[in-house]
Amino acid sequence: MKRKTMAMQRPMRTIVMAVAAACCSMSAQAQNASLGNDVEADKKAVQQVEISGRFEGEIASAKSGVALRDVPMTLSIVAADVLQEQGALTLDAAIKNVSGLTQSSTNNYGYFNNYLARGLQVNFLRDGLPDGPAVNGYVRTLTDVQQIEVLKGPGSALYGSGAPGGFLNLVGKKPENQAAQSVDFGLGSFNERHLKLDLTGPLASGSSSDQTSSSAPIKYRLISSYLDTDGYRGYGNKTIELLPSFVFASGAGQVTSLDFRHLDSTIHNDSVGMPFRNHMILDVPQENRYYTPFSQSVSKIDSVSLKHVAQINEEWTLRAALAYGKRDLDFLRNVPSWRLNDPVTGTQIVNRTWRDQQDRLHDSNAQFESVWRTASHEVMAGVAWSQTDGTAMRKQALIAPIANIFAPVLPETSNAALDEVLAWKRDVKSAQSGIYLQDQMALSKEWKMRASIRYDRYSIDDAGDYNSLFDAGGAFLSTLADNKQSFVSKPAQIKHEIASVSSGKLNSSLGAVYQASAETSFYVGVAGGSFSNFTTEMGRTAFAPETSRQWEIGNRSVFLNGLVSSNIAFYDTRRFDFFQTANGLSGTLGSSQTRGVDVELMARPMQGWKLRLAYAYQDAELTKYVNVVTKVNDAAVIGKQVPGTSKNQLSLWSSYDLQAPALKGFGFGGGLSYRDAFYADASNTNQAPGKVVLDLLAYYRTQQFEVQANIGNASNARWYRYATGDGGVAPGDARSLNLSARFKF
Repeated sequence: MKRKTMAMQRPMRTIVMAVAAACCSMSAQAQNASLGNDVEADKKAVQQVEISGRFEGEIASAKSGVALRDVPMTLSIVAADVLQEQGALTLDAAIKNVSGLTQSSTNNYGYFNNYLARGLQVNFLRDGLPDGPAVNGYVRTLTDVQQIEVLKGPGSALYGSGAPGGFLNLVGKKPENQAAQSVDFGLGSFNERHLKLDLTGPLASGSSSDQTSSSAPIKYRLISSYLDTDGYRGYGNKTIELLPSFVFASGAGQVTSLDFRHLDSTIHNDSVGMPFRNHMILDVPQENRYYTPFSQSVSKIDSVSLKHVAQINEEWTLRAALAYGKRDLDFLRNVPSWRLNDPVTGTQIVNRTWRDQQDRLHDSNAQFESVWRTASHEVMAGVAWSQTDGTAMRKQALIAPIANIFAPVLPETSNAALDEVLAWKRDVKSAQSGIYLQDQMALSKEWKMRASIRYDRYSIDDAGDYNSLFDAGGAFLSTLADNKQSFVSKPAQIKHEIASVSSGKLNSSLGAVYQASAETSFYVGVAGGSFSNFTTEMGRTAFAPETSRQWEIGNRSVFLNGLVSSNIAFYDTRRFDFFQTANGLSGTLGSSQTRGVDVELMARPMQGWKLRLAYAYQDAELTKYVNVVTKVNDAAVIGKQVPGTSKNQLSLWSSYDLQAPALKGFGFGGGLSYRDAFYADASNTNQAPGKVVLDLLAYYRTQQFEVQANIGNASNARWYRYATGDGGVAPGDARSLNLSARFKF
């Protein structure tokens, strides 16, 4: 199998590197032309070479008005038209469009989004503000998402605490001046049903002298959705959302937006997947299930955000934001501590640990920024504060073994029937306050520079009752309970612990852009990051932040008269002193390094034909790996590939609107995604194979009506999303058919 995987890698690498070389070659041949510094002039010039709807016209981020071509870092954008064509309803279905972005294999249990970019974990933003944690968060839908932005690498100089892989920002749909209504509904495989209503328009007409018919003083948008699916292998998802938003504009350059969010979601999760036996994935039907049938998470989120923008004059803008959210998470799941009774020939799954946890958390955010723009500078200064506090409580049980791995019969019938014992009950609080300054400078027509600096103060307070038996790994007897569903738990030995840590971190970034012509620019940048390790998943989290650093050099180009756009970046990203919990003990675990190249290309080869390609080569290896029990650095792991990362990853998506008059409105498309084999464990002994997954699309569109059919995994390939632990991998969906329609009125 390994030789077969390597054979697949060689032609795949040859093809994609040829594409990258061709992009660089065409970029070098672009004609010289001067570039203006005015933002509005930049946007108008860019619109002349717009590809696939919104592509080169995007600004740099939710915080900046600078054109994307002037930014010395990699920012990937996935626009709404791509998400619609692919029939993507959740964020998990959309990440394949971004080079190097994959599902994480660490703390990924199937009931929240958890991703790696460049082999490193990412954080989440919504319209530039923090949107829940990377671990024990929630499954994000695309119900109100206009586009997805992925800033790769450390971004702490602008956003504060951030994972080393970068930030994924969901840009929401905003209220519009013109009244519009639409309803979407669909049916699909695995008993999928979805319905969405989207209403927008003015609530009041303009009356002041500077109001026009196209700019209403009060606008609204109301989006509501319902999704219900049984899911492949029982990965069910039932989600209800209600998303009202309002914009209030005055005649004095004052704009206020108010957004509400209600989400009620039940996700069925699998923390076991398909087991490895003798370092091979078990050769049984992929429909076999080894996870407890009543595993699930219930997320209830209610949040509100208030933003205000004051345009003081043509050069000076003030921005303020306040946000508050309440998150309730109740989850029941298996723990990836299970194993076979014999790793080579075993037929029993033993050590099946169970967790029953409830989190009750409150998130608060405040931010104030001043932005000063001239012909040669965009200076942004700001202060920010965020806090998460609440309670977390966990019970655990040790479930009876599965007797026959080839014909699994799970002994447990309900959560109430298990002999659970308290693991811990904690009061938790994490706070961050920061001050930052960024200057985007135009040194000349050709040279641009960006410098950022930020200081953050972090604190974590963690107090609660712990069952000390879990520290020693001996919370259960070796005797099964009378109902034979779980082992008898020992009486809890409770101790009260109080932990607190605070620290300050200074992060900076520096980059330069050289615009060789109107069609191509080269950039180089270095950035640092710090990440406050607060999570309710681990028993103890009062540790100092981990740190990261990245060097990057890249090229952005638009060529062939605007028919093709590309971004190519080479990078070296390093992560220091990350930590985890093992055998009840928490501590600094290790460091890693990723070197690689990202390639993203969008094109319109001919009228009606759109194409998007994303490729990543990443060499992610562990440079330090300390056993938290023995405190010894494991030399056998140093240099091994980071679990869950693939060296080569490729996605291609294309669609074509038929041009014949008799077929106007009809179109078709499709794409493929591929990733190399990846390891489930740090020792690199259990490997999931690389696979190509093919998706197909057909549609018919008019101004008032759209209908489309999506076939997912058309070849019914047997592929895998991520590792569920050292000994298992989560299967991807089998072949599926989804039909959807949209009415506009």
